[in-house]
Amino acid sequence: MSQSEKLRPLKLSFYAIVSVIIFEFIGGILANSLAVLSDAVHASLDAITTFWLFYTTKLSMKPPDEEHTYGHGKIETLGSMFGGLSLLVVSALLFYESVNRLFGGSIISREFTFIAILSTVYTLCIDVFRMKLLRGISKFSISAKANYLHAIADFSSTIIAFLGVSVASMGLHIGDTLSSLVLCCFIAFLSLRLVYNTSLELSDIAPAKEYKAVKSILKNVDGLKGFKSLRMRKVGAKYFIDVTILLSSKINIEGAHSIASTVEEKIRDLIKDSSITIHYEPLEEELPFSEKIEKIVKKNKGVSGVHQIVSTKTEEGIFLTLHIEVDPTLTLAQAHQITEGIESDIKELFPYIKKTTVHIESSTNAENGKVEYGEKDLNVVMQILNGNAKIKKISSINVYVSRGNRYVDINCSFNGSETVEEIHREISVIESKIKAAIGESIITVHPEPI
Repeated sequence: MSQSEKLRPLKLSFYAIVSVIIFEFIGGILANSLAVLSDAVHASLDAITTFWLFYTTKLSMKPPDEEHTYGHGKIETLGSMFGGLSLLVVSALLFYESVNRLFGGSIISREFTFIAILSTVYTLCIDVFRMKLLRGISKFSISAKANYLHAIADFSSTIIAFLGVSVASMGLHIGDTLSSLVLCCFIAFLSLRLVYNTSLELSDIAPAKEYKAVKSILKNVDGLKGFKSLRMRKVGAKYFIDVTILLSSKINIEGAHSIASTVEEKIRDLIKDSSITIHYEPLEEELPFSEKIEKIVKKNKGVSGVHQIVSTKTEEGIFLTLHIEVDPTLTLAQAHQITEGIESDIKELFPYIKKTTVHIESSTNAENGKVEYGEKDLNVVMQILNGNAKIKKISSINVYVSRGNRYVDINCSFNGSETVEEIHREISVIESKIKAAIGESIITVHPEPI
């Protein structure tokens, strides 16, 4: 809603209520009607409040600055609180005057009663106009909502004033005073409710209904592992929402951004006028037991690899065995020190493991390996592969030497409809031909479907 659309109803409401004050003061003074005068005073305070609400709403629409980074919406809330407090004061004063008149015996002037009744009828028409004017924007502006409540209070109080003057004009003068007392109680109730609601907002209480709805959204977003630190505050008609979502530690930045955008979109569909800030944190997912052990082992300096992790459950407890690879130049004492550290770490994190046995192996120095692309060998391997009718595509061939062994790694594609047994038989033939052509080698053929 634009600024002019938000301010125009408040301005028209102010002009309308000023006209009511003029008519009711004239009618109340001429008829000596406390009920009509009470309603006029109520209208006077309502006019002052409406002007203040208009002014504070205009201020609240200023954009955020260095001193008000969340904007100026709280000024509008302060204006609403002022309106509620002012109504509360007026209701107390009118109640006091009504009690005095009840025991003082003052009566209204019957010759001007018609003017008093006419002023209340005019006020009722103005109140209906104001309620229709303000109802449409009350959900977009807390100030408009406050003024809408004032209009309802005015309408209700004017009906009471009308009934009181009408009854008094028939000779039952106490009707005017009693209607004023009822009016005071009604105004006090509306005032207290408005002050209470604005106090909650000024204290930054999270709006219960919206907070619960946002939590429900966060629990039903695909890819979201959880959330924490959900914070909400309401400033004027605007909601500020801050939340940290938990995502898989394996997700990439693009995936994380996509999930965050989905969350933001779902919340904004629920709360139109909202500013949403989403942080995301990786959630370390539950790893298989063997991977947990591997992570613990690799934290120890001097361990270059770990494999054959086996845990066995027996009636005496769980026994764990694992093989580690260390620098072959280490002494036995140095290697044993590493195993003691590993066993200690495992015992600390998994106290239910009764015994851990660590097998020590010398690591393979990958640095000693050498990639070889001998044109002769590559040509021979290529000829063998090209001569095989079942191979549909050759992706890569790597030849290298490590610790005195020659390795040949081949990636190639076969028909995807052939069985594993058929492919395995064909690979065995290929390996035999390559060995016969280039000499003893460790050959690994990785088949892929095409």
